[in-house]
Amino acid sequence: MHHTLRFANTMPRAVVISHEKSLGVIMQLHAYEFFPETNEQLQYWYKDAAGWQSTPTTPFAMKRGINTEILEKYIQDHTYYFVETAFSGNPVMAEIFMAAFKYAGAEENFLLRDTLQLWTAIQLLIKGASLHPSSDNLGMLPIPSHSTPQTNQVPLPRVLANQIEHLLERRIWQLEKQILTELQKRIFGRKREDWLKIFFTIVVLMNSLERDSWRLYYWMFHMEDGNAWQHPATPKGLIEKNDALAESLAAHFAAISKGITPFALDWSREQSVSLIGNCEDPHGVLGAIERIGRGLRNPDHTLYTNNIFSHYRQDDERSLDFLYSSKVMIV
Repeated sequence: MHHTLRFANTMPRAVVISHEKSLGVIMQLHAYEFFPETNEQLQYWYKDAAGWQSTPTTPFAMKRGINTEILEKYIQDHTYYFVETAFSGNPVMAEIFMAAFKYAGAEENFLLRDTLQLWTAIQLLIKGASLHPSSDNLGMLPIPSHSTPQTNQVPLPRVLANQIEHLLERRIWQLEKQILTELQKRIFGRKREDWLKIFFTIVVLMNSLERDSWRLYYWMFHMEDGNAWQHPATPKGLIEKNDALAESLAAHFAAISKGITPFALDWSREQSVSLIGNCEDPHGVLGAIERIGRGLRNPDHTLYTNNIFSHYRQDDERSLDFLYSSKVMIV
């Protein structure tokens, strides 16, 4: 969008953005005033209990993108925070992600680190950026609604917000390609020490798809609210793509596992322990697997996963967790 803008001959404004003010992770950039050509460039859209709502925005945008290394670090600096906070009320997924985060600490486990980066970028897309209190506010006012997660936050100007989202979406696309290529190599390689890493990678990737599908369902149910859908494919088409990828991942894992999952093994046996491979905290991973197995055997969990869609809530991105990942969590 910013390539077609006609910029004013004014000085750049120093901007500080954040996705979670309490975390203290920020990104600094320069925004430039431009001459708006459409009303769309002057409306910022946000979600509240009634659907998409809009508020007036000022005409500011970046002239250039953000360095890839800076963007990667910004994403990665949010990973532990989201791993800790994204699964309130869901101890099974919380245990899986904390174990995956610890597993990813080993230098050779770059595949899992990349997958966690992809998952984190989707969390950032869902949350949305805002202007940090230390930033020039660019003439923007706080969100007026009291029924939105963005209450009292000062949003980015519309075009600047779109640019940040586009950069995150492009990074997600790049990571997905890298991950699927490397995952295919690992699956066909059938190395024992890769099996558990593959499992964690697939679960993190599937939860990425679950959160993305939740975001797309919101769009699908609110297409008539006024916020124009920008992607060439429809939300429904992208959900179907996620469905197909999840089915493929589940089928490949079942093929190399012969129907066995980590929670069906006896981890007191040395043969099973060897499946962990290189990990900074193998005892921690073992403990997590045992706790996850107990959680999966809980009758309440079985009842919940029998009909995930009945739990869908448009104000809770956690509500479609297990939609895909339950396919590889059989006990």
